[in-house]
Amino acid sequence: MLPSSHPVPLPARILNAAAGFLPDHRDLVIGPDVSEYMESVSRRIGLSDYGDGYFKEGFERLLESYRADTDLTLVGEILQRTAIERSLENRLRYIEYRRKNPEVFQRRPVPPIIVMGLPRSGTTFLHRLLGADPRNRGLYLWELIHPAPSMNGPDRRRFVAAIESGIARSLMIHMDHIHVIADSEYEECIWLTLTTFHSLAFYVMAPVFSYVEWFRRQPQLRIYEEYLELLKIFQAQTPTRRLTLKAPAHTGSLPEIRRVIPEAILVQTHRNPLDVMNSLNSLMYFAHCTVSKQVDVRKMAECNLGILESEIQRNLLSRKDSGIAVHDIFYEEILVDPFAVVLKLYNAHGIEMTPEAENRMRQFIAMNPQHKHGTHKYRPVDFGIPKTRIADAFHEYMKEFGYNALNKNDIGS
Repeated sequence: MLPSSHPVPLPARILNAAAGFLPDHRDLVIGPDVSEYMESVSRRIGLSDYGDGYFKEGFERLLESYRADTDLTLVGEILQRTAIERSLENRLRYIEYRRKNPEVFQRRPVPPIIVMGLPRSGTTFLHRLLGADPRNRGLYLWELIHPAPSMNGPDRRRFVAAIESGIARSLMIHMDHIHVIADSEYEECIWLTLTTFHSLAFYVMAPVFSYVEWFRRQPQLRIYEEYLELLKIFQAQTPTRRLTLKAPAHTGSLPEIRRVIPEAILVQTHRNPLDVMNSLNSLMYFAHCTVSKQVDVRKMAECNLGILESEIQRNLLSRKDSGIAVHDIFYEEILVDPFAVVLKLYNAHGIEMTPEAENRMRQFIAMNPQHKHGTHKYRPVDFGIPKTRIADAFHEYMKEFGYNALNKNDIGS
């Protein structure tokens, strides 16, 4: 069952309580309009070229969703404002970097490995395991939230990100048993898409339901064109290493990825959706509790289900109609023998498994047992979504990948 006590850590509760003694803070996020935000960030860092203005519609929709859908705590206001301003700053720095380094964007990357799949299906563990191979290059959180280096003065991105992530971690330490977010860990590349303002990462940070509905109707190609350009910045820094990336949000975008990065090795993990929804809903519940005064649990769960259902339907359609090659890995295989999973992947794509890579991977496996940071147990019914509803939504997927339908003991649980 959902915890009876509020799951927000003490530092966040203290800061939110302090809001009662401060002037109205609602204008922190929704006060400025798009142009005011853009002008403010431009003045602060001395850059003005935001490139293609397509991102402004998403920005407008995001602000509208904050107004319509959220009742943010003081912590929530601060975190959202920071994310918006950082996204604009990153956009300005990326455009400036592109202007001054055109040769970087003319090169093709080493074929990257891109891990996708249903959330909570082993993508994080597999991604970080692949990153243990020194020939691969995962992206740390500090790189993802500050992708373009400054063109003037020393590069302080890692220092700044360490402070930011340290503060954020103190406010969200309660999520470690679900997903550890740390400056020193490889993280998922969905954060790169924040510069487009067409990104589900904004929903991870706040219950912006109407923004999600708008996002799901938008074409994805322009997002991935920009995503590739940001990847080329990282590739230029380590020209011979293979970028190793992951984001469940890629699952429904096979055609776009294949079009902009045809050389990519696509890897998809699989897990029973009945277990996935349980775990994902608990993750989002904890994330939204920190930033929102109230969490509409049923609406959140329905939104999560709608996102995953559409992602999987698009994934299945792409695989069937376009014949896009994907290397499939089952969650159960990762639990039994993760090294064998990676060895099979390498063999399938002609990648040598060196003794050093094997040694480092086995060390990683030994140091990261399942439930290292604790467990979390909720039932789908705790979020108002019975298993029958989930099974119906994923009927085709479950049939395709051999997951059993419900038995009589599952009904209503």
